[in-house]
Amino acid sequence: MRIFGFIACLVFFFGAINVSAEEQKGKASFDYSNPEFRATVDMLSMDGHGNDDLASCSVKQTYYEDVAEMFMKGMKKQEILDYYEGELGVHALQAPPVKGFNLSLWITPFVLLFMVAMLIYFLIKRWKKNNEIFVMDEGLPSLNVEHDIYTLIIEEERKKFL
Repeated sequence: MRIFGFIACLVFFFGAINVSAEEQKGKASFDYSNPEFRATVDMLSMDGHGNDDLASCSVKQTYYEDVAEMFMKGMKKQEILDYYEGELGVHALQAPPVKGFNLSLWITPFVLLFMVAMLIYFLIKRWKKNNEIFVMDEGLPSLNVEHDIYTLIIEEERKKFL
């Protein structure tokens, strides 16, 4: 009786392995190294799991399987991206599309950088111009009496301690 139970367990075990291998054959028939496939999945955000390892991330595996299935159905890259954008919104993509209001997301940082650079340029130019005026004033006799008095007092006090 023990031998019969042992043989039944072995048959069940090998049968389960065979069934799971057949299931994997259907999933593994798509080439994940296809350049169009890679370009498509690289553009998807994958709910924040886009940078995870495929072998250990179940979310990324699900996205890969779904995109591979769509490719096998004959869908093109743009159709797949439009599908995910329609289902999940613009957040489904790694980068927002360059059209409509999203265009401002692409342009605004560069405009701000340009404006800040121009502001810094003009401030430095003004400071340099003001600094040259002070340098030229040092050579001329001073007309400010209070300034002369304070300068003399400071010089006298400094001579006392040095």
